[in-house]
Amino acid sequence: MNKEILHFAHANGFPGGSYNKLLSRFREKFEVIAIDRLGHNPDYPVNNNWTNLADELIAFLENNSVSPVIGVGHSLGSLVTFIAAYKRPDLFKALIMLDPPFVTGVWGLIFRFLKFTGFADRITPAGQSSGRRSVWRDMREAEAYFMSKKLFQQFHPSSLNDYIEHGINPCDDGLCLSYDVSTEVKIFQTMPDNIGSYSRPLDIPGALIYGETSHAVHLPTLIKFTKRHGFNLCTSPGGHLFPLEKPDEAADVIERELQGILYNLSA
Repeated sequence: MNKEILHFAHANGFPGGSYNKLLSRFREKFEVIAIDRLGHNPDYPVNNNWTNLADELIAFLENNSVSPVIGVGHSLGSLVTFIAAYKRPDLFKALIMLDPPFVTGVWGLIFRFLKFTGFADRITPAGQSSGRRSVWRDMREAEAYFMSKKLFQQFHPSSLNDYIEHGINPCDDGLCLSYDVSTEVKIFQTMPDNIGSYSRPLDIPGALIYGETSHAVHLPTLIKFTKRHGFNLCTSPGGHLFPLEKPDEAADVIERELQGILYNLSA
């Protein structure tokens, strides 16, 4: 019997392999596939509201899946998966969105204005990412760097090891980030301000899971969004990066939501 296919789409700056600790929980029951680095394919350059990234994901699924997938995405990956499913619902069986960072209504209009004026860099991680270090002499120096950063100190040790393994590669200067910093910045600068315009209810079952202490989500927006599209709304321990901070707890919540969705689909 063929397994259901689960596709995972990563957050900005974190290659797909960074989530191996989380995804290991699903490999026995599902065929797990994951796009490596959204925005790095020159055929799908980063554009405003991420529609090209959705097309990149669609092309990846067309080439790597023989049946509709369970689309799971974190942050960037959650919204790109949603947009892709809106464009090509035939490619998806269910959606699980993890901590999607977006606002709608008046807040969406304000964010659109902030992007236009350049002030959005002050409220998104774009400003911080632009000065991100990307080269190290050797692995010891790279590991010491990441372990000294508050962001990574919250990671599960296995998630940090996965990120280091998949997030840096040998280069002429020693070791370099595999995720291009300028691409990461541009993705933050073009975050969607138009998710509210996807007004037709998506006829695909789903769930939206946000971190209990996440500062990246706007709860009123999530409530309105999940009601519109018929998704379940629930929380998981941790902040915005909870799939990397607390992967076991995140997997528990994802499994619970998937069990309910797949049971209803088979009923």
